[in-house]
Amino acid sequence: MDKNAVAVPESPVSSPQPPRRSSAGAILTLVNGVLAGVGSVYVGTHSVLITVIAAVVATTLAAVLILQR
Repeated sequence: MDKNAVAVPESPVSSPQPPRRSSAGAILTLVNGVLAGVGSVYVGTHSVLITVIAAVVATTLAAVLILQR
C-alpha cells in the first residue's frame, strides 16, 4: 500500500428505496411557477405568440416532471 493512499471504508449495501410520489404542495408549487413564468414572458415581450409557446413548453415540462415521479 502506498504511504499516500487513504483507506476508504466500504459503504453498507442499502436497500432500494420505494418510488417517491409527488405531494400536493410540490405540484402546487410547480403549477404556480409555470403560471408566474408564463405571465412574466408576456410582460417582458408583449407577444401573444411567444407567450403561447412558453405556455406549451412550461406545461410540457411540468407534465414530464409530475409523471417522472
